[in-house]
Amino acid sequence: MFVDTFELSCFVPSRQDGRALETRVEMSQAMASESPAATGFSPHHAIVFLHPYPPLGGQFRNNVVHELNGHYAKRIALAVSFNLRGAGRSEGGTSWTGLAEQEDLRTVLDALAQRRLPMHAHKFLKTSRRSTLLHMQARGFLDADTPIEDMDHVPLPPISHVLLCGYSYGSVVASAISPDEYPQLSIDYAYVSFPYSVLWALTLHRKSWYLQHIEATITAAAIAFASNGADANAPRTIFVSGTSDTFTSISSYERWWTGLRARATLAVTQALAGADNAEARAGAAVERALATVSVQNADHGWCRRETDVSDALDRWWP
Repeated sequence: MFVDTFELSCFVPSRQDGRALETRVEMSQAMASESPAATGFSPHHAIVFLHPYPPLGGQFRNNVVHELNGHYAKRIALAVSFNLRGAGRSEGGTSWTGLAEQEDLRTVLDALAQRRLPMHAHKFLKTSRRSTLLHMQARGFLDADTPIEDMDHVPLPPISHVLLCGYSYGSVVASAISPDEYPQLSIDYAYVSFPYSVLWALTLHRKSWYLQHIEATITAAAIAFASNGADANAPRTIFVSGTSDTFTSISSYERWWTGLRARATLAVTQALAGADNAEARAGAAVERALATVSVQNADHGWCRRETDVSDALDRWWP
């Protein structure tokens, strides 16, 4: 398989307040002579990576984000990493509740849904925009006859499937997005080292809201899978955590996950009341909606264990 990749580094204005968000996009395309199905390339899939907590040094050059970005960049159409407000060279500061960061993420999802990545007028000047677009045309990532002189955005390929892949605090931000916000995108969720036990401190006591939102998303997906089968357009969720996580014990994770499964199973069973094989269908649906992976002896930082994360996601997505 030969896949050509174009890497774009730019600044995108947040839809929250116009703050410049440092963004890195890797666009990939398989050679026209090769069948995407035969090569394993997914031409309509994208991943958005979200990094750990900015006040503690989190940014998109984090080891886990870097590993996953490199692992998937040539397997899918788009791999997007961006620094949340207050991280790296992004403007602004951490919001303490995650609300502004959610809008930063929606800025990127808007771009994927609309197939246009806006470029910040003051951080990415017209001459730089023109140079980037000319380079894209030369590499075949933009039609040669596309007028670019006054273009204020980067055209993106059509995307149908998106994985929101958050690591630590990034998974909290990802969890706030409802799949029905973007009906044109099929969204799945990957939460790496979700900071369950310290969530209250990262979100100014909004822990219950985030946890309820995660549970509602998983339960609704399980009901959809049970009612409509494997072809249902419903989100799947996976948690990947180490058994030696620095902040959350594996027993705490397992109690949480067990509760999520039990309540989702009950909801599905009630939705299928009177149907044949309701319990079996509920169990299968919950299994599809929620996956969990515990990596032995891995801690919150995943130092030298980054490939364990990519291996776990490979077995699950796309």
